[in-house]
Amino acid sequence: MREIHQIIKERQIINETIRSFFRSRGYLEVETPLVVRSPGMEPNLVPFETVVIEPNGKRYSAGLITSPEYSMKKLLGLGEEKIFTITKVFRNEEEFGGRHNPEFSMLEWYQQGADYQACMNETEALVQELATIFGCTWPIFQRLRVQELFLQKIGIDLDVADYSLLKHTCEVNGMHTDETDTESDLFYRLFLEKIEPFFEKDPLFVYDYPKHQAALSQMTSDGRYGQRFELYLNGIELCNGFTELTDAEEQLQRFEEEARERKNLKKTVFPIDETLLRLLPSLKNPSFGNALGIDRLHMVLTNTSSIEDVLLFPISQLYP
Repeated sequence: MREIHQIIKERQIINETIRSFFRSRGYLEVETPLVVRSPGMEPNLVPFETVVIEPNGKRYSAGLITSPEYSMKKLLGLGEEKIFTITKVFRNEEEFGGRHNPEFSMLEWYQQGADYQACMNETEALVQELATIFGCTWPIFQRLRVQELFLQKIGIDLDVADYSLLKHTCEVNGMHTDETDTESDLFYRLFLEKIEPFFEKDPLFVYDYPKHQAALSQMTSDGRYGQRFELYLNGIELCNGFTELTDAEEQLQRFEEEARERKNLKKTVFPIDETLLRLLPSLKNPSFGNALGIDRLHMVLTNTSSIEDVLLFPISQLYP
């Protein structure tokens, strides 16, 4: 176990550097709610659920946020140009330790008038500034499209791959499949087992994810890939960024598809955030956003192997 005082000092340096970095670039720091009606629609996430109760006994279903994304985008739709937040987020059914903790710290930031390539540049600048402070030395951040990775590692061309090919590839590699699997499930299984474990320590941006992994991102000009990226350092996924989707109709379709997937998985289906859909068209095109796990960044900067080494009260201590 690392010394508590050292962890506190390191985290203060990280948070102060983040705030200084964004303020110097004209960003405003914002606060967003932790308890909301719709905490997240992604099929693979399990939000913590709760109930808000008025003194008169009236009850409202609610959840703890898995990301401040919806609230941040509403602020963009109301006219804010460059905003960031440092907040707690919550994801249930997560592992205890390793790279996971059900409650963790997230940096999220958005800028109107710039795309995901600009966001990658800004992410690299932030991480390099922190690396200098912590005495880390990394080479140039490499960038590879997901399509290139699948070709290199498992010989699949995602330009032409379909459900049948992904399912067959999973099966010949000894992975379990069943009739409930979606194309997204099969892709994610291959990515986690055949690609992600082989990422080296050097920084790597992985970008342009297939349409079924586009989440809240815009599509590339050919319509095949989402303008989405993730940064890996020491083989650890640190962040998830997009060129933001501003088409409310398309976003509604994606929310509805995610709701169907959640229902099929017997997970809670939360209400679609109508205010977000109403405000999305007010965003400039392009606009970018990025969500970065501060605890994992802390791990990388201090070369520690477990998230418990950078938390003062990891979940395993609270529930031994």
